[in-house]
Amino acid sequence: MVLKRWKELDGTVFMVFEQLPQDVIQNRRKLVPKMKNARRQGKRAYLAYDTLNMDGVPQRA
Repeated sequence: MVLKRWKELDGTVFMVFEQLPQDVIQNRRKLVPKMKNARRQGKRAYLAYDTLNMDGVPQRA
């Protein structure tokens, strides 16, 4: 619930960060370059936890 309302904290001294396990962070680091490349090619790409979704097709690291 807090993560969904983080924008309400804009301009205050409070900040919200996700805390993810180390293995998830490593997988996301591997997937970010692939996501950026896919976006440059005009595909719809986003990260969900440790999965890259490109045009509705999930891909794992």
